Amino acid sequence: MHKPLVYYAAYFTVRGEDFDGVTALKGKQAVVNKMTLINQKGFEATAKEKTEYATLQIINEMLARGIELLPIDIYKSDAKRFLIEDGKLRLPFMSISGIGEAAAISLSECGKQGEYFSVEELQQKTKVTKAVIDSLREIGSLKGLPESSQISLFGDF
Repeated sequence: MHKPLVYYAAYFTVRGEDFDGVTALKGKQAVVNKMTLINQKGFEATAKEKTEYATLQIINEMLARGIELLPIDIYKSDAKRFLIEDGKLRLPFMSISGIGEAAAISLSECGKQGEYFSVEELQQKTKVTKAVIDSLREIGSLKGLPESSQISLFGDF
């Protein structure tokens, strides 16, 4: 019996070092566009781009099969593993460029300990850099989380 979702979760967990989560979340056309850009470079493409191209081909195949990706969730995502959730694949922290292994592990472990009151608290608990926070903000993973834990005494009521 074929289980494509399980296959892709395992494949990308083991071989996903070149997984471009930002492009993949934008959908099939964005993946094809990035493949085209790399392909147009021909022999000029770097070794990293050639490896990335191969990964993009598999992402494209997965999306063509109707398998959907879930964005990074600061409470649910794993550091490295692609998790199956509601018939879809949840991206791990390391699928986003600029989030290294140490930061991904810290984000994953701290996220399982309870909710954050603010982006400021998340950064203090996880000890990740401002660049990592900016990456998470860019992909929408910090939506709804206030920047600061300070309570305004004279705010809108």
